Amino acid sequence: MIEYEIIIFLQILLLAAVVILREPKLLIPCVVLGLPFEYASTQMLSTLGEGGAGGMIRTLLNPGKAAMLATIVVALIRARHNPRKLFPDSEIMLPLVVLTGVVFLGVAWSDTMRPSNGVLIMPMYVAFVFAAPSLIEDRKDLERIVAAFLIAASVLSVVAIAQRVLGVFQWRAILIQSDDYSYRSNAFFADPNNLARFLAISIALSAGLIMVTGPRRLTVYIAAPMMAVCAIGIVTTASRSGWLGMLLASFLVVLMSPIRRYTKARLTAIAFGSLAFLLVLLFMQGGANAERVKSLTSGIQLIGQREFLIKGGWEMWKDNPLVGVGSGNYQHTLLVSYLWTLPWWAKTTLSHTSFISILAELGIVGVGMLTLFAIRVIVACRTAYRLYDDRYSRLLAGWCAAALIEILFQSQSEGRLLEEPFLYLIFAILVAVELGAGTRGVNPVVEPVEERATEAVPKTLGVPHAAISEPPVPATP
Repeated sequence: MIEYEIIIFLQILLLAAVVILREPKLLIPCVVLGLPFEYASTQMLSTLGEGGAGGMIRTLLNPGKAAMLATIVVALIRARHNPRKLFPDSEIMLPLVVLTGVVFLGVAWSDTMRPSNGVLIMPMYVAFVFAAPSLIEDRKDLERIVAAFLIAASVLSVVAIAQRVLGVFQWRAILIQSDDYSYRSNAFFADPNNLARFLAISIALSAGLIMVTGPRRLTVYIAAPMMAVCAIGIVTTASRSGWLGMLLASFLVVLMSPIRRYTKARLTAIAFGSLAFLLVLLFMQGGANAERVKSLTSGIQLIGQREFLIKGGWEMWKDNPLVGVGSGNYQHTLLVSYLWTLPWWAKTTLSHTSFISILAELGIVGVGMLTLFAIRVIVACRTAYRLYDDRYSRLLAGWCAAALIEILFQSQSEGRLLEEPFLYLIFAILVAVELGAGTRGVNPVVEPVEERATEAVPKTLGVPHAAISEPPVPATP
């Protein structure tokens, strides 16, 4: 019980700091720092429930989501005399609204005709994407958000390592011996895979910062140590999709970073060489993590219990190809009408594959709208990357693209896509970069010092500098 009280106190302290400092722009870093705290909302599930008023209250026990709501309120107040400021000129805004509308319309043809908590909270996420760019105006605001990612990842990794090594704060009993080998660390997240996803995108961000911005306080004292700690922390999650997502996101950030191609090739070779060396050591040691890594080569067996969940979703789509079975209705329909697809030993009935979930619940209409939205996101990332020559803007645009790809990739094995709050946070950062926030303010990129001695003295072919340093003095009559 005391752990619950400590978490609640930290959440209140986080939001109170914004009020005391009277800086609305700090709300966005608070979102980053607060979203990982899923402890309170998970523990109160049996008391407040998943839907209705109790479900909304339970959702706002997460300080990051409460900070999202506060951001919307503050942005509305600040733009009361200029409402157009809340409608950023971005490629993704219109398709995002249309996609949300399709999800809500899907509730109308579901069996229960009651929206789930994940559907009910989507308007708040979308409103946050509209409101947040008005509070992200320059490089200083972006630097605060970047620092929040790095600090949060460091703290979460330390907690995850303590859970695995010291056996403290093991607040989810289902994770103890969950893989018949050892405890999977989850820190303050409800699921180890969600922790691995956050660490994966944070490691990629840290690598990009070190490569592009050079040695400075943020990279030397925070980013570099954070990468070392997070490399251990992500191992303790035992998340195979998280490990692959970290490699994918980091590779994409290196590929899209505005640095020389030779440097990219050298870094890639060093990274994969180091990875091969660590894998050899891991296989020699053996144990739970070695077995989970070996399972990555097992083909269809890697899907495990998700195989029958994919089959159930596929059968739903074949019977309802156009509009599906309705938003948030996968589990209910599976248990009521497609129970024959479940093996006798099955214990999981929630879909773990986001594509199958959308296909089964929204049919061709939902998949088509999601595809259109993905195309517009690609265009937005390309626009944000090529519109400005600023290296810092290009770094953040490339990282946003890599983070979105990683979230989409990992959601195919964990199922958390449209209900993932970090997805909308990255959308907001991408819109801010697209609008030029990375080009305003002090440039954090450390430029090499160049010798400029030749600028002080004009170049004269064949004449020594000493001969032209002073004009001739006329003779005195």
